[in-house]
Amino acid sequence: MVNEHEPLMSGKPPTLPVPTKIWRPSDLSEAWELKRRYGSEACYITGGTLIQLQREQGTPLAEHLISLDKINVLEGFDQLEDEGQFKLRIGALTTLSDCHRNVFIEEYWPILAEAIRHVASPAVRNRATIGGNVCYQVGDVIPALMVLEAEAVSFDGTTYLRNDIATYIQSVNGKDHPILTSITLPEPPVSAQVLSFFKKVGRREAFIPSIVTVACYTCINESGEVEYIRLAAGGGTASPKRLYESERFLQKKVLVEEDLGRLYDLVLQEYVPASDPFTTAEYRKTVAANVIVSEFEKLIQ
Repeated sequence: MVNEHEPLMSGKPPTLPVPTKIWRPSDLSEAWELKRRYGSEACYITGGTLIQLQREQGTPLAEHLISLDKINVLEGFDQLEDEGQFKLRIGALTTLSDCHRNVFIEEYWPILAEAIRHVASPAVRNRATIGGNVCYQVGDVIPALMVLEAEAVSFDGTTYLRNDIATYIQSVNGKDHPILTSITLPEPPVSAQVLSFFKKVGRREAFIPSIVTVACYTCINESGEVEYIRLAAGGGTASPKRLYESERFLQKKVLVEEDLGRLYDLVLQEYVPASDPFTTAEYRKTVAANVIVSEFEKLIQ
C-alpha cells in the first residue's frame, strides 16, 4: 500500500515549489511502478543530500518524490563467499559513514574508505548513501569502486541486473533506468607488492565537485613487474572513467624513469574531463597526470 503524505510545509512560503506528494513504497516493484507512472515528474530519494543541495542552488524539486527508505533490503552489509573468494555486499541505502566504519572495508578495500572520507562533511556522510553517490554519476567514490572492480546490482522492474559500475552509470541517463539495489566488492588480488591509492584534489568548498579524483590498484610480482593494474580518474561534472590505455602501457613492465614521461602523456591523451566555471579541462588533465606519475614514481628503485 502506498502511503501518500501531505505537501511539505514550513514556517514561511518557500522560494521554490515543493512536491505535491511523497511516496513511500514498501518494495522495489512498487517503487518501480510509481516511477513508471509519473515519469519525469518523479524522482527517487534516499538520503536527500544531493536533492537538497540542488534545490538550494535553484533546481526545483520533482512533483513526486519516491522515498526508498522503507525498503529494508537496500540497507546494510552481507558477507558472501564465491568459489572460495570473500565478497562484501553493500546495500545501496547504506550511509557513507557506515561504510567508512565497516571493518571489512577498512581491511580489504582501504582505498574505498579513503574515498568516502573525502566526501563532503561528516554531517553529510551521516545522511548520504553509497548508492546515491554512484547515481550522482560524478561521485567521489566512483573511481575507487571502478579500480576495485565493484559490481552494481540493480532492479529493472522484473529482474536483477549485474553490471560493472561504469555500465550502470551509463544506464542512469536512460528514461527507465534500473534502481540500484546494492554494490558487491570482490576480494582484491594480492601479490608480492601492492600499490593502491585514492587521491582527491579539490577546492575548499565542500559541496563543489572536485577538480580531480584518481584511484589505482596495482599488483607487482617478485620480479618487479606490474602484473595487475586498474586505474581510474574523474572530477568535475564528467563521469569517472577507467584509463585503459595507461593500464595496458603499465602491464608487464618493470618501471624505469623513462616510462614516467610516456605515462604522463598517455594520461593527458585519454583522460577526458570537462571544463566548468571553476576549472578548465586542460588544468584537470595536468593535475591528474601529475598525481598519477608521482605515485608510480614510488615503484622505481
